[in-house]
Amino acid sequence: KRTKMTSSSPNKNHLSVTSTTKAPKSHYRLVVMGAAGVGKTAIISQFLYDQFVSEYKETIEELHRGEYDMNGVHLTLDILDTSGSLTFPAMRKLAIDTGDAFVLVYSVDNESSFQEVVSLRQQLLDERENKDVPIVIVANKTDVGVTKRAILSETAESLVCMDWGNGYVEASAKDNINIVGIFKEILRQSKVRYELSPAVRRRRESMPSSTDKKKSKLAKRRTQSVNT
Repeated sequence: KRTKMTSSSPNKNHLSVTSTTKAPKSHYRLVVMGAAGVGKTAIISQFLYDQFVSEYKETIEELHRGEYDMNGVHLTLDILDTSGSLTFPAMRKLAIDTGDAFVLVYSVDNESSFQEVVSLRQQLLDERENKDVPIVIVANKTDVGVTKRAILSETAESLVCMDWGNGYVEASAKDNINIVGIFKEILRQSKVRYELSPAVRRRRESMPSSTDKKKSKLAKRRTQSVNT
């Protein structure tokens, strides 16, 4: 059974969208990828539900949905939270084949997680016919401080922006810093113009992966309405 909640309380992670073309694509699938433990699920949880999940639990695959209305324009954003494990290559290939845009996450205090992003990006380019697919690299866990960083900000940003030509965002899911900026950047690359505004109606839905359908129910569904 689905649960439905309605709230009129303000939300800090507001995102409204308008189109840049006469016939915009109204349904996007955003795939979030990266090594295990880099904070993929925490980023999604902060963006959709304003919650930080401190307890680590390995994700196999989970699909979330956000629906946005602004000035008559409607956008459905499916966010696929993928496994950081290498034991599910078929699921990873399917995610790459069906995604419209990709967020590749690494932890700033873990050099091997950055190397995983390098490998994932190359896999994307090898398997996708469209080499211009939107990609944003996210340096998560900036809250650890400069002294604990394994990858310098200048090094990563130069490689990602200058050499790769992709988007780069530094963020902290723990402190809810620049989480909206991640999704602003990926929508910008996808040619969807956004505005930050409290005048937005959002529906959020978390859906289990096909492997969990028999065991899981819809994790969460929230409807928030604010007068425009």
